[in-house]
Amino acid sequence: MYSIHPYSPFVPEGATKLIIGTTPPCRFCIEPKTLYKGDVDFYYGSRDNGFWRLIGEATGESFDYENTDEAVEQRKDFLERHGMGITDVVSRCVHGNGNSDDASLQDITPKPIGQLLSEHLAIDTLIYTGRSNSRNSVMYLMNRFIADKHRHNNKANGLAEKIVTIGGREYPVILLCSPSPNALRSVSKETRLEQYKKVFGKR
Repeated sequence: MYSIHPYSPFVPEGATKLIIGTTPPCRFCIEPKTLYKGDVDFYYGSRDNGFWRLIGEATGESFDYENTDEAVEQRKDFLERHGMGITDVVSRCVHGNGNSDDASLQDITPKPIGQLLSEHLAIDTLIYTGRSNSRNSVMYLMNRFIADKHRHNNKANGLAEKIVTIGGREYPVILLCSPSPNALRSVSKETRLEQYKKVFGKR
């Protein structure tokens, strides 16, 4: 059974950064959705994912963790105020054996991120929600489907560790420590929190 990504890209007018992940868990992507207590029906809404909790701790922002329109609007409001858009690489896929880890993704159809960037020219920095270049990670899929010449260059630029060329334009790439409970177990919460403070901290 194919998993269909449930959300359109959310890019506020004038956004200068674009957060990019892979795809939500299988239960978010197959109709009818199966949402549990503590889930939010938005990007990184699984109760098991630490993305919004890390942002909340890093910025002092308060987010609800329940399946309500208000919880979704809180996240959209944060992104608008910080000039950030959010999307994923995968438009459609098969979650192998119903697993939600990236390595289990099969038969992937990408989202048209190059087109999205061409429509939002103010975006000048990409933020990947993972540092790995292993199979089906954000960087792997961006290399495979989106990047010109299918590679990222190792260049440092402030918080950015890579530069990727898309549509002939160079974008610095910030590589976040993954918020997934199954990824980068060797990275402590304190290390992740310190990085999120630098990337998302109050301006």
